[in-house]
Amino acid sequence: MNDGSLLADLTALVGEQHVVDHPGGYAIYGQSPLLSVAPGSLEELAQTVARLAAERVAIVPWGGGTQQMWGRPPARPFAVVITNRLSRILDYTPDDLTISVEAGMTLGALSTALAANGQMLPIDAPLPERATIGGLLATAMDGPRRLGYGSARDLLIGIRVVEATGRVSKAGGMVVKNVSGFDMMKLYLGSFGTLAIIASANFKLIPQPRVAASMLCRATSPEPLWKVVNAIAASQLTPVAVEYLEGVELTGATFALAVRSEGLPAAVERHLRDVTSFATQAGVRAEVLRDEAHSSLWTAINDLPQTATVAADELVVRITCLPATMPGVLATARTATQRLYIPLQGSVRALNGVAYLRVRGAVDQLREWHAAIIQAAPQTTIMAAPAALVVEAPVFGTQLPNLDLMQRIKQEFDPEHLLNPGRFVV
Repeated sequence: MNDGSLLADLTALVGEQHVVDHPGGYAIYGQSPLLSVAPGSLEELAQTVARLAAERVAIVPWGGGTQQMWGRPPARPFAVVITNRLSRILDYTPDDLTISVEAGMTLGALSTALAANGQMLPIDAPLPERATIGGLLATAMDGPRRLGYGSARDLLIGIRVVEATGRVSKAGGMVVKNVSGFDMMKLYLGSFGTLAIIASANFKLIPQPRVAASMLCRATSPEPLWKVVNAIAASQLTPVAVEYLEGVELTGATFALAVRSEGLPAAVERHLRDVTSFATQAGVRAEVLRDEAHSSLWTAINDLPQTATVAADELVVRITCLPATMPGVLATARTATQRLYIPLQGSVRALNGVAYLRVRGAVDQLREWHAAIIQAAPQTTIMAAPAALVVEAPVFGTQLPNLDLMQRIKQEFDPEHLLNPGRFVV
C-alpha cells in the first residue's frame, strides 16, 4: 500500500479535516485502524471505497460506534470509513408516510424530525442519540416494541449501498409495496457490513399513538411472571412490548415484567385492566405507569443491551430461541451464574424469543457460563466480551443455517474480502 498516495487522494476527495492517519478512538478489541475517512456524500463514499479497494485496504464501516464490539476482531489491518457526515433527510413527504434518510443519521435525530409531524419510525435501539440508521440495519438490532410493530426488516422499503468496489446499487424504493422478484435489500440486514456499506435507507412510517401506558409487575421468582406472559399470549390483547426483566435494579425487584400498550385510549385502558387481572391471578404485584414514569422506564429498558460501554470483565450475549423455550434457557443461565457466583442481568422480549443477557466475572467463569448457554441455546451471539474469549468462542453460535449460501453470497459481493474481514461468519 502506498500510504502517501492514498492519504493524498483521500484528502483531495473529502477534505483534510476528514482524513486522519492512525486515529485514536476507533480501536476494536485492541486493534487500531491505519486511517479514518469521513465522506460527506454518496459520491464521496463511493469514491472512497473504490480508492481503498484499489489499494486492497480492508474497510470497517463506522456509524455511531455503539455496536462495534459485535463480532470478532478484524482479520487484518483496516481503515475506518465513518458515516456520521451522511446524516441528511433525502426525501420526506409526511402525507405519504414514507421517508428516505442517509445511513449516518441517528435514530434520535430521525425520531425528532418525525415527531414534528406526529409520526414515528417504531424501531428501538440502545443509545438512540448515538446509534445510526446504517448501524442499526447492519446489525439487525431490535428493540422492545418489535412485538407490536415488527423489526427493521418489516419497515424497510428501500436501500442504497456502496459495494466493495465502490459501485453504488439500490433495491426497493419509496413505495410501500414495491418489490417484485428477489427482495435484495433484505440481504444487507444483519450482514454486519460484510456485503456493502449502507448509504441510505427508506422506511414506511406510522402515526404516533394517541395514548401510551405500561404495567410493571414485580415478583420474587420468575414463574408467576411467565404465567402472566402466557395469559397475554393466549388473550386477544395486542401490547406493543412485553419485556421480562431479571436483575435490573430500576424495577425495584429481582424479577419483573413490563407490558407496554399504545393506541386509542379505550384500547390502552383495556390492556391495563386485563394485565392487572392476569397479574392478580398469578399472585404478583402490578403497577400502572403513565407519562414520565412510563417514558423513563422504556428509555432505560431500551438501553439495557447497549455495548458502547462495557466493563473489561463483562460478557453480553443475544439469545434467540422459540418463545416457549425461553424460560428454560433463562433457568440454565440463572443456574450457571449461581454456580459460578457471578451476577446476571437480563432483558427479554418475552413473546419474541429474543434475550439480551449480561454477566461479569473472570475469563474462565465467563467461558464456562457461555458454554452452558450455547448448549441450551445454540443460536447465541456474543455482543461484547473480553478479547481472550472472543478469539476462541463461537461468536455467532454453533448452529448457522445456510452458511454455505452465505459464503457464496459473500464471495459474489466481496471476493477480495475487503469489507469487515473476519468479523462476521463470512
